[in-house]
Parts: sequence; C-alpha cells; structure tokens
Amino acid sequence: MQKLPAILLIGSLSMLFAEIFSGASQAWFISGWGLLLTFPLYLFHVLFFLNIAFKLKRITPPQLYLLGVIFGLYESWITKVLWSGYFDSNGPGLGTILGIGVSEFPVLVFFWHPVMSFIVPVLVFELLTRKIHISHASILTKTTRKTALIVISIVSLSAFIANGNKFNLLSSNISLVVTLVIILVFYSLSRRADLGVFNFGRRGFIALSLYLALLYILGFLFLLPERIPNTLAPYATIIVFYLLPILLFKKSKTTDMELIAADESRYSIRDLCIFTIITIVATNLATIFSKISSVVLTVSYLILEFVGIILFIYVVYKILNNIKS
Repeated sequence: MQKLPAILLIGSLSMLFAEIFSGASQAWFISGWGLLLTFPLYLFHVLFFLNIAFKLKRITPPQLYLLGVIFGLYESWITKVLWSGYFDSNGPGLGTILGIGVSEFPVLVFFWHPVMSFIVPVLVFELLTRKIHISHASILTKTTRKTALIVISIVSLSAFIANGNKFNLLSSNISLVVTLVIILVFYSLSRRADLGVFNFGRRGFIALSLYLALLYILGFLFLLPERIPNTLAPYATIIVFYLLPILLFKKSKTTDMELIAADESRYSIRDLCIFTIITIVATNLATIFSKISSVVLTVSYLILEFVGIILFIYVVYKILNNIKS
C-alpha cells in the first residue's frame, strides 16, 4: 500500500524542484503534456537511477551526483536544449563549444538535474519519511550556515518561478501551491515508506529501462526534429560526458545500504514547512517586483554556471580520492 504513493511522492518532489522551481512548468497537473510526458520523464529517471544506486550499492551524495549528471544529459537527446538552446531562444545563449551550449550545459548537467531533479528530491523524501541513508546523515544535519544557504537559494530561485509564470500572481501561486498540495497528499499516504521501496526487482527495472529507451527514441525523432545536429561534434561531446561519470561511478567504492532514523540533529518536517512558507512568500514578492526579479534571475543563472562547474570538479576530486584511499 505504501509503494505507489511513495513512488508518486518522489516523482512530485522531482517535478517541484526541477520544473516548478525553474519556472519551466506551470499548471502541469492539468496539462496533457505535463501529465503524460514531463511528470513521467522525471519520475522514471529518478526511479531508474535510484535502482542503479541500490543494485550497485553506490548511494553516497557524490555517487548520486554522478548519476544525476547522466540524468541531465537527456537535455540533449530529448529536448535538444544542450545543442540548440532553450525552447524560447534562437540558439545557445553564449554560443557553443564542441557542439554544446556554453551557458546551458554547466547549469543543466552539472547543477540543475543532479541537484534539483535528483539529489534534493531524494533527501527531502528521506526527511519526510524520517528514515535516511547513513551516508546522507551529514548533509541532512541542521546547521546555521546550511540553513542560511537554503534560504538564500529559495529567495534566488523564486525569481525563476516568477519569470516562468510571466510574473502572473495567479499562475505563480497555482503552479507552486497546487504542486505542494499534491506532495502533501502523497506524503500522507506514504509516511511509513522508506528509500527501500524504490529498489525494484528485475522485471520492474526492465520496465523502467524500456520506458526510458522508448522515451529517448521518440523524443529524439519527433520533439523539435529541426534541432537535431547534423555534425559529429555535438554527439561526441555528449557521449564523452556519459562515459566519464559512468567510469567514475563504476570505480567508486560500494557502501552499506543501512537506513537510520532521523534524529533531532537533522532537518525536521517543521523545518520543511518553514522553508515552504518562505518559498511561497518569496515567490509572491518576486512576482510583484518583476524588475528586481529579472536582475536576480540573471545574476543567479550566471552564478549557477560557475557553481555547476565547481561542483562537478569537486565531486570528481572526491570520487578519485575515494578510489585511491
């Protein structure tokens, strides 16, 4: 009884942090595109990579990050954003290097999808169910500095939500609040679940793999086919960035798959409620003060480019150190 609500919960969390926080999706819950494509895309990616993490016993934050990098590469084959820029643009914002967008790649592949689409939903799921993986205990420990960083991030990302909803108060609130209500409903039905519900058997994993394979093939062929590159470099670069995290992930050490109870030193459900209130208030303010939000959005996006690159280098360094020790 707990499995399906838990699955829908983590899918909804991924939609919240990946799509709502970026402003990419608005009322996805009443949209055929959102329900039939966007939500399954995030849900099945999260389930697929969590299954790999469980089966190979590699679920530390750096290892999840590497899987998240692979996750983010769907923005080439399916959406073609890494090759041709965002949907509402005439091409990559700062041009291309080796066939990939200079500004899009670091944000989407090195930060947004590893962190917002994958790691954060997993961590929040653990906090909601109060059962956390032992290797996640440190990152979920509450500190003043960490809390300040979370609040600053929420305020900055509220500009993305406001911009994606074209600074419309009704649209911004419906997109955010209804998604939060959906999460609350699924949470109420899956309180006793833990990460173990995502460790599927052989048939389940095959089904996930087949669905994603079909999604990639159909997305590549039929979604904006005019954006398909006609040179070798864009494909070669993407393949290299598949091989690098796969190699590092494979070489990294296995870990105990032990889940522990979240004690008082970790972030609590009360903390999550406070962050939720801050998000709603910040989003409304960002929507009202559109000129300020536009500046915050631009600056934040530029910062995320550097954060993504630094984060990728840091994780590679951590993994290599772990391999050597």
